[in-house]
Amino acid sequence: MVSTTTVGTLWLVNQITFQQHTQSIFGGLLGLTKRSIIHNDLDTKNVSNLLGIPIVVTPMAEANLGWVDEQRLLQGQTLIDSLNNKEGINVSTILTANDNTYVLHGVFKDFRTSLIQGAFSLIQDELSTGNNTIERLLENIRTELDLDMRVMPKTELVSLRPYFDYAQVPHHYGHYDISGNVGRFYSYFPKIDKVIEVGPIQFKPELPMQSIFVVVVLAIILTGIAVYWLVYRFEVGLQKLERASTRVASGHLNSRVKVGSDDALGRLGSAFNKMAEQIQHLMGVQKEMIRAVSHELRTPVARMRFGVQMLEDTTEDAYLQKQLKDMDQDLQELDELVDEILTYARLEEGGPILEFKETNILELIEQIGEETKRRTDKVTVTIGSQTQLEEQIFSNIEYRYMHRAIQNLVGNACRYAASNVHIEYSCHDDICRIDVEDDGEGIPKKDWDRVFSPFTRLDDSRTRSSGGYGLGLSIVQRIIYWHSGRAIVSESRWGGAKMSLLWPKNDQGNPN
Repeated sequence: MVSTTTVGTLWLVNQITFQQHTQSIFGGLLGLTKRSIIHNDLDTKNVSNLLGIPIVVTPMAEANLGWVDEQRLLQGQTLIDSLNNKEGINVSTILTANDNTYVLHGVFKDFRTSLIQGAFSLIQDELSTGNNTIERLLENIRTELDLDMRVMPKTELVSLRPYFDYAQVPHHYGHYDISGNVGRFYSYFPKIDKVIEVGPIQFKPELPMQSIFVVVVLAIILTGIAVYWLVYRFEVGLQKLERASTRVASGHLNSRVKVGSDDALGRLGSAFNKMAEQIQHLMGVQKEMIRAVSHELRTPVARMRFGVQMLEDTTEDAYLQKQLKDMDQDLQELDELVDEILTYARLEEGGPILEFKETNILELIEQIGEETKRRTDKVTVTIGSQTQLEEQIFSNIEYRYMHRAIQNLVGNACRYAASNVHIEYSCHDDICRIDVEDDGEGIPKKDWDRVFSPFTRLDDSRTRSSGGYGLGLSIVQRIIYWHSGRAIVSESRWGGAKMSLLWPKNDQGNPN
């Protein structure tokens, strides 16, 4: 489109330049006839014969001109009615005589023949009056027609003498350059025994470099605007798609892309929306199933626990008491599993309602440490901190969920530790960090990326004997995600596992 516009503009500039050139030449040629026409009382017969074209003088009021053309003539411009008329080129200019305004109209059949023959004929007519010398006459014509004219020196006439017989005025001899666009013309005037040269004349003027430069610059600007518009439109569409993808990835499955076109980007947006709808549907079915199963399990579990407790109260048999106690423990674990599943499902639903408040992280860790010590005497739990400044101890968190996350990490460490669990808090560059280390067997490096996946158990030892359902660390990861942070695994100082939580100190929750 831009290329077509550029070519069209260059063609238009070329046409305008050629028209202006034609107006200048023929307007000047008609202008040279005005004095003779006025001298002959507006009789155009003599100049018509000289130029070999029909010339008519019409009063302005009878010329049947439009208002625009009339104003152009009054301003001294020349009218070119048709450059492609097969009958000739219609040229009109203004003529003022006896305080009246007329339109001088001529039809030039051929640009080159009419121009050259007319110029030589007018020179011959003026010479016949004897009022001007050849030098003054050529100067006047040069001014009117903007043509180069000169009397040929005798030293240059040697090559032209063979043409004198058939190149006598008003006839002429022409010599063109290789392009055929530029010519020099010669005519012999016997009365003064001189050869007059007209030229060089460029019949189709080339586009000026300034015009070409302006058109090229405009083309580059238009191309830049078009490319910028296309890239900007494409970039905006991709940004919308990126934002929607990010929101879907963060759990907001109802996010959609606004489709406003039928192009490739619009079709991509439609395909994305269909994909998001399908994912939302499948996730909804899965969550509803998990929620329904979990809730349905709680009622029979509660009834079974009630029955077991009643049996414990009605028997004194030691063996039966042990079996009932084991059954009660199994039911307790099943109840905890249902609670874990429901908690994980809530965290996966696209963002729980979180109430962030400024909290003393050290006090929270100390509280979890005390709670852990009361539940187990298997390991020694220690707490440390490299941060003592009050402004670094406090952080915006959702207390209930962060308590659950840290408690899960500490409980997991106690489960697999040999004898020691250490909790360390630090805060640098407004990033809070909690490390929970144990001195157990550790986690193989190849499994570090899998430990946060739901229902993941890395080896057979981490089964019922050691407790856990494979959801604790998954819950930790979702909680820290909603705090705009992340959970990572590494090796502790004792060779065991080291679980770390990192989150922004002044976070207000994941905005997605």
